[in-house]
Amino acid sequence: MVDSVKNYGIAGVGANVEIGKGGPIIVGSDSSQIKFTDKDGALEGAAIGQGSQADHGVTKGQLDLIEAPKLQYKKTTVTFDGGTQALGTAGTNTTIHEVVVEKDATWTSANSVTALTVGDSGDVDRLFAEFDVATQTKSTPKHKYTSSTDVNAIVTQGGAVAGDAVVTVFYSGQFE
Repeated sequence: MVDSVKNYGIAGVGANVEIGKGGPIIVGSDSSQIKFTDKDGALEGAAIGQGSQADHGVTKGQLDLIEAPKLQYKKTTVTFDGGTQALGTAGTNTTIHEVVVEKDATWTSANSVTALTVGDSGDVDRLFAEFDVATQTKSTPKHKYTSSTDVNAIVTQGGAVAGDAVVTVFYSGQFE
């Protein structure tokens, strides 16, 4: 058993390490970053295992499997006299980021009673409430549904005798 360790003045590894003579180089620019280069300074690829903790790197294969968080949208045309019109069902943990409503055809004879809201059975204007028959309008509710919920456009005809609008729902998760 060794009772003492001799120190021969070896200071440890410097900032850069060459793996074998003329091989790849690990460049340590600071304590939190490294890069892999060839002997001429061009970047080299590095293979990593699949990450399993929050602070691990992940493989491209793991990234390709992620689908739910992607921002998607669904467009539905609603009519001036349609009343409650289904837009889709928001799945569990789906977030509605934005709702855009644009008139697609002139809302003939629309008046102050004419309205279009977007929401669910718990709150009919939770997602959108400010319809303007003359222009495109949007809201950014960023509402997350914790259970599967039907989302509807509710049209109050008022004096309108013609017209329709395109309702675009931007979401992440499932909306069918």
